[in-house]
Amino acid sequence: MNFSTLFANDIKIFFPEIFLTFAILIVLTYGVLVATSLTYNYPLISRNIYYLVLFILGIGMTLVFYNPVDSALIFQKTFLHDDCSRIAKLFILGSAFVCLVFSQSFLESSQINNYEYFLLLLFSVLGLNLLISSFDLLSAYLAIELQALSFYVLAALKRRSVYSTEAGLKYFILGAFSSGLLTYAFSLIYGVTGTTNLCDLRNFCIDSHFDGANLLKVALVFLSAGFLFKIAAFPFHMWSPDVYEGAPTPTTLFFAVVPKLAILTFFVRLFSYSFFSFAEIWENLLLFSALGSISFAAFVAIKQDSLKRLLAYSGIGHAGFILLPLSGNSLDGLQALFFYSLVYMVTSLPTWGVVLAAMKGKKDSQNNIIILAGLLNASPALALLAALSFFSLAGIPPLVGFYSKVFVFFSAIKSSLYFAAFLVLLMSVVSTFYYISLVKTLYFEKNKNWIFYQEVSKEKSILLSVFFFLLVFLFFEPNLLLLYSQKMALSVF
Repeated sequence: MNFSTLFANDIKIFFPEIFLTFAILIVLTYGVLVATSLTYNYPLISRNIYYLVLFILGIGMTLVFYNPVDSALIFQKTFLHDDCSRIAKLFILGSAFVCLVFSQSFLESSQINNYEYFLLLLFSVLGLNLLISSFDLLSAYLAIELQALSFYVLAALKRRSVYSTEAGLKYFILGAFSSGLLTYAFSLIYGVTGTTNLCDLRNFCIDSHFDGANLLKVALVFLSAGFLFKIAAFPFHMWSPDVYEGAPTPTTLFFAVVPKLAILTFFVRLFSYSFFSFAEIWENLLLFSALGSISFAAFVAIKQDSLKRLLAYSGIGHAGFILLPLSGNSLDGLQALFFYSLVYMVTSLPTWGVVLAAMKGKKDSQNNIIILAGLLNASPALALLAALSFFSLAGIPPLVGFYSKVFVFFSAIKSSLYFAAFLVLLMSVVSTFYYISLVKTLYFEKNKNWIFYQEVSKEKSILLSVFFFLLVFLFFEPNLLLLYSQKMALSVF
């Protein structure tokens, strides 16, 4: 039996992932043959690989965008292609592209010349794309591990830095623990239901009173714990600030922006689609985590002097805002969740872009908030973009972040979560304090020591200008993101 003939249509639909796989093999072969060759005097080829990876990501976005099939289950229902997976992949590939452009000059100034850095990024992007399309617990677990193993190495890639080594070790130990939770949950689910396919799980769990239902509820608790760890939500957030601070700043940028949407896409599909009948279990767990994340991050972030740790706690708070509409388990809630996730990516990229520009040429340990104090005199445009990004993260109009928090607030009210809506409103006011303190540092504080800022590259300047426009334009014309989030919600619900 010819495999290519049997799965001809599946291969066409799955071609972006196949392309990424072969591209990684080609880049790996090129890197090994050239960078380790005595003939070429062991050259540094990070710049060559950088442009090659950007080209690969651009081709990958093109293949995903022009995929002719709207919806299909492929490879014996192991993977799913629909509007949700298509849009999520576009944003994952696009954000990875932007992260690379923002990071390249910083990598060169930090003397991170390993071509393996870009290969690991490609491996993690491939794992995230596979996770987005996964419609089976086995394929999802392998995809999660593929991206997680890449992240462990990326966090510890700066081998001469004690901070980077510590971050990689902490991330590896706690990541292995979370993977164990997911493995145990998946094994319990398979033991009870006899299947790992999401569609079969939904059919099996239509009636929530079958034999073994109590064991499945236990599995959902472990499943929720593993999921909350992956998105750094309370009370499994403990790894996030240490890893964010210790990892090289370009790696921190990638951790903070890219993987959340892929992880959310799969687990939203798993909870809302497959385990809809057990909603009372995971809804309460996610609601507790959402309120805990928002409240904990709002107060702890105020005390932070480290810019990277502050942004880590900010990410924990935003994870709570993302989980809150999911705990309502409604179509409006799912749309609010995806809209918030997309807006968070659009807002976080320029925020970290400015942080990279401010920290370029400095050690990763020198990330005190005071490094922003001289940015206004060095580059008023960068200071203005940073202020707009912080205000958008805080949800202040007229910026697109305002809509994302409003939609979460109204979705909570529609789901009759009145106390949660009130608490979210209150904590939003508290969290605004530390964002305003960052703007105060930008515009009104003067540093007692000299701060030198290096020049921003032309490519990075163009992208930052685009995000400067998007932060304001999407407030007046949010229809594109609303359409995308609605399509994603309808595909899942």
